[in-house]
Amino acid sequence: MIKILVTLSLLSITQAKATWYGENIEEGADIMIMDLRWPWWAESTYSANWNIGTLPTGVTAYGGFAGSVATVGDDHRPNLDPEIQDSFRPGSVWSFWGSNPEGEPVRVEAASEHTFAYQYIGEGASGALFGTWPLIKRNRWYTMMMRIWQPLGKEQTDISYIGRWVKDVESGCWHLYGIMRLPIAAKAFTGNAGFLEDFGNECRSARAIHRRLGYYRKDHEWRKSDTVTIDVQKGLTLKNYWVVNKIDHDRTLAMELSSNRSMVPQLLEGQPLAEGNQYSFTVKQPDLPTLDLPKVEELKAVANGKQVLVSWSIPKTASPQYQIKIEIFNNSKCLGKPVAIHEERMPVTRHALIDVKVKNPTVRFSMADIFDHSIEPLVIEAIPAIPPNQPVSLPTAPGLNYELWHKEEDRHVNVIYPPSEKAEQSRNERHYWLSLDEIASGRLIQQGICNGFDLDLRGKRREGYAFRFRGLLRAPESGFYLIRMKGTDGYRIRIDQKETLLWDGLHGPEDKVTGLHLAKGDHHLAIDYFVDRNKPFFQLEWQGPGIPRQEIPSALLLHEAGDALPEVKVVVRADDDGGIKATVKAEPNGRKIERILFYFDKMQISSSKGTTLTYDGVLPGGNHHVWARLFYDGNHTIDTDPIPISVAIKKPSGWKLGVAGESDSTYNLLQHSDRSFSFVGEGEYVVHRPVTGDFILTCKIDQMAGLQGEPVNGDSWVGLTVREHPEKNNYGWGREFGIMQVAQNGLRTSPDHGDGAGTRQSYQRLPDGHRWLRITREENVWTAWTSADGSTWSFGARHFKQLPAKVGAGIVFRALPQDAQMYFRASVSNLTLESETTFNSTTEPLTATGTRSSQLTGVVVAPSNPNIIVVRTSHEGLLRSTDGGKTWNPANGLLQGASNSVRSVAIHPTNPLIMLRASGRTDSKGDFKGGLYRTNDGGKTWKDLLLQGDFDGLGPSALCGEILVFLPMNPKIIFVGCETRGLFRSDDGGDTWASLGQKGHRITAIHANPYFQNQFGQTVIETVTCPDHFMSLLGRGDPVFTTQSNEASIHVSHDNGKTFQEASSRSDLGYYNILSLRCSPHHWLYGTSHGLLYTFSQGRDSYLYSTSLEIDSLRPFTALAGSIAGTQLCSRKFVSAINPAKPGHLSRCDLGGDVWAWAISQQDEASATIAIAAANPTESSSGDSWWILESKGLFRTDDSGVTKYQVIKP
Repeated sequence: MIKILVTLSLLSITQAKATWYGENIEEGADIMIMDLRWPWWAESTYSANWNIGTLPTGVTAYGGFAGSVATVGDDHRPNLDPEIQDSFRPGSVWSFWGSNPEGEPVRVEAASEHTFAYQYIGEGASGALFGTWPLIKRNRWYTMMMRIWQPLGKEQTDISYIGRWVKDVESGCWHLYGIMRLPIAAKAFTGNAGFLEDFGNECRSARAIHRRLGYYRKDHEWRKSDTVTIDVQKGLTLKNYWVVNKIDHDRTLAMELSSNRSMVPQLLEGQPLAEGNQYSFTVKQPDLPTLDLPKVEELKAVANGKQVLVSWSIPKTASPQYQIKIEIFNNSKCLGKPVAIHEERMPVTRHALIDVKVKNPTVRFSMADIFDHSIEPLVIEAIPAIPPNQPVSLPTAPGLNYELWHKEEDRHVNVIYPPSEKAEQSRNERHYWLSLDEIASGRLIQQGICNGFDLDLRGKRREGYAFRFRGLLRAPESGFYLIRMKGTDGYRIRIDQKETLLWDGLHGPEDKVTGLHLAKGDHHLAIDYFVDRNKPFFQLEWQGPGIPRQEIPSALLLHEAGDALPEVKVVVRADDDGGIKATVKAEPNGRKIERILFYFDKMQISSSKGTTLTYDGVLPGGNHHVWARLFYDGNHTIDTDPIPISVAIKKPSGWKLGVAGESDSTYNLLQHSDRSFSFVGEGEYVVHRPVTGDFILTCKIDQMAGLQGEPVNGDSWVGLTVREHPEKNNYGWGREFGIMQVAQNGLRTSPDHGDGAGTRQSYQRLPDGHRWLRITREENVWTAWTSADGSTWSFGARHFKQLPAKVGAGIVFRALPQDAQMYFRASVSNLTLESETTFNSTTEPLTATGTRSSQLTGVVVAPSNPNIIVVRTSHEGLLRSTDGGKTWNPANGLLQGASNSVRSVAIHPTNPLIMLRASGRTDSKGDFKGGLYRTNDGGKTWKDLLLQGDFDGLGPSALCGEILVFLPMNPKIIFVGCETRGLFRSDDGGDTWASLGQKGHRITAIHANPYFQNQFGQTVIETVTCPDHFMSLLGRGDPVFTTQSNEASIHVSHDNGKTFQEASSRSDLGYYNILSLRCSPHHWLYGTSHGLLYTFSQGRDSYLYSTSLEIDSLRPFTALAGSIAGTQLCSRKFVSAINPAKPGHLSRCDLGGDVWAWAISQQDEASATIAIAAANPTESSSGDSWWILESKGLFRTDDSGVTKYQVIKP
């Protein structure tokens, strides 16, 4: 099975939405339906035809089919080879977001043969179904249908269901995809849309889909969804070339999409839709849908005088079932009122067990399909039941005998994908087991006696294992029993030595039900079950006389008593504060005892080697059971009987408790003092107090499960947290900052990246072994600190987040329930929250060295011609090369003196002969000398543009980024930033200037995103500033110009520089340079006095990288550069500290600015790195060649920094 675990693309929301198409489905529909066809399977494609929200609001979801077929050729054409295409089978996805006010998530109610249930997956989703669909083939029509409904009965008014079906139009067969249980009373959909999104290769190839016969039902009336709208947005980094045709006599809408113009059309005709327009396409179709009719087959009813068992089937070619009604009469003509009525609104139900005392009952069966069409009621007389299966009389003991088998080696077999030597997925398909008969080919790993069907005996094994359970099933009363099984993969259930349920092979956990007639007493039970590679699932339930549907209680699962086994005694005592003391002692009885595991319900809480275990600690509150598992004789186990206990739970005193997860999760919180807490259980809980203004929050982690390999969920954590609304759940807590010890992922902070996978953890990892944690707040600057002893503190990470003045601060315990075999436990002490307290930290960065005498201060490459390079200097003006750096000549004309102390240079986007230079310095009296100049002839002559600005081409500012910028899409518009006089704009190429403000700020860099344009042709422009006291860190002394502002700020323009708004302002660092990213207009990098900052919100929030990543920290950065690298979506970035901790180390990123790797030069001599520039800024760049300006001169690398050679010496 292909597991499609969803992760967000690095694209911004704007970019991702560009691959969407809309449908004319009104708000309020309860059924939606359309036909889809895939003409070919594309590379790395989510084809999501469902994107929905609910009414009332509260739940959203998306679903569709996904997969990837490798392209052919260097241009990545779709591989249309019929054999490869016909051997592919797509994966599928259906993910849900949302919860009710108590935090209850969406859950899977019913899976199918081809889908597998997941809970708490990536992207913050709460419930999902995934699975590969062998039924879905290319060039074949499939009807996609979805319905939302509420259950019958007044007791379930606060929930609802959504069902999804797929019909193979050619065969006429319907297939359930799945049913989801929503924790809200949803009644309708908000509408629907689809998308064709690339999930890994930047839409370099082409993808396609065909759509027809769209309908929806609203207010019980069918309406056409015959129109698709496509908004072709302008100015996106990745262009979207849509080719749309109406085919099949205008009855089908065919769509092809690529970001590579040469890829479309493939099978269609015509030109791509033009940018900046919205298009609507309406196809021909009947006013009403042609719907299948309901049909019931194999209706049967059996009675035993106290119960009536009814069963039926629905043909695959009939419309799916929706609701059934069973009426029981005491006469054959169904006269009068029925003596019993059973109604159910659940499409997967095929059996009903009704407790009713009737001697000769008659059954009237009614059914409505998913479209609300009803059958004519069917009437049958219940046949008398044959005598029940008689029990056996044997000496018994609690628990089932079990065997655990492993298969160590897999093999190549085609089950999901048709055989094909050409197709990668067919060649690589491998399996451990395909049938129950193959279990014996494995290896017996472990055996013994267990309480019930305990699949956790498999340990960490997730595939290639099998169980055999043998024993007795005790029926508490005589009567009919429904046996209901959901299992992945093959299973065989035998009761009374007769086959009860058999479903062999590889499949998902679709419901399978059968009925039995059992006499009171013990009945032989045998179950064989194996898991190949699918997601494990095993749930065996029953329903019987006076017994509602439930899992079979372990107390009713027994085995025949036999040989003497070890005896285990458990003694447990609970106190009034939530703690328990327990002792487990084993008597060997001639066996070799190895270890004891102690359990609370189904979760392990402690372990010990030898014959004795003691436990003294907190356990989840409420009524529960404890028991022990003994390991002996190498590979044997035995479980004790569960012992009921009641554990107290108390609310904390002096602190508030916020429940951030599900309100009914199993947990307990024990408060030892005002500063000390212990936790056990699952869920997410915040112990917090309100605090206003700056503060220090501190704690010590005394103990937590998972650090020594305990089988808790690996993403469980304990630590410090600060939240806007700590009392709210399901992300309602708002913005947060935290530092937490993660069970199996080290010490982390809140995300310092986009967190598309919903991990809520940083990429940066803080020092292992530090158990003291601290958060300091200084206005909007949040710093994480760690310590090994609580005395000496180490800087961990710094985030800039604009949270309100009043927040909630405290400790957080988080434990996800899935994939855990042990309850998460943690203890925290020394918890303090101190307001307005000064914390003396040691986060001052190192002052740069080797820069004071540097004459070369910047390098710029012509955007339209990579052979033209300009180097700026502090005394010699500009050096210009027109042959790719082979030869260099001065480009100063007649300029002299201060005019050759060049602060910044800009080259025209399309005409490299046009350049601007901002030059200047102060004279002996402190007066500014210099100006702003323009050349139209490559530097032979220069014109003074008479701007009343001030520039420092000699002092520390000379090392900063460029403060001269041509607007890429309209180079008549120019921006220039000054030392103290603010920001200016010219709309006529520099002849006249207007002030844009920012006076009193030192503008150290301006950058206009060259990759992005919105539908109005506008890009994003940012300016950054630095106050005086951070400039000296550049190693060239103090600045000669004094600024009024003590804050470093980011200003952003979204209207091509007509206006700028302040995005953020801070006093803890200064900005030196700035760089936009190709993948999104929201993602930027900043070189600062303290290291590299990253933002994905245009500077509103930002993250300072620490040394746990392959990038320097707490060192000044001025060298930032980006380059298109082939078809790579996010430009290749190179950055460097002025003085790297390890000489010769640059940092490289090919993704969204948050994942870095060292690029290590073979020439590792120490030198100050001042600037980096892409050697080829055009779209033809490979991303391998760069100019690196160091204090020792100008260097070039053509292998991404591995080797370099010197071009200019200072």
